[in-house]
Amino acid sequence: MIYNIPLAMWFGMITFICLFTTAGLGIAVYKFHKNVFKYHKIFALLTVLFALVHLTLALLLFFGIWVI
Repeated sequence: MIYNIPLAMWFGMITFICLFTTAGLGIAVYKFHKNVFKYHKIFALLTVLFALVHLTLALLLFFGIWVI
């Protein structure tokens, strides 16, 4: 827990931020023809990784297994 907030919640917030960053970069590539596709792919991968960590921690928290 960080500031009395479970670690699963922190990773959920990070995942949410990465998701919107990925969407913003995708819009920049498609609509404004910016050359940021490399960063879009990186943030998409980060979003998936953070989502998997978030899922794992949330399931552990849901089933009552304590996670530091």
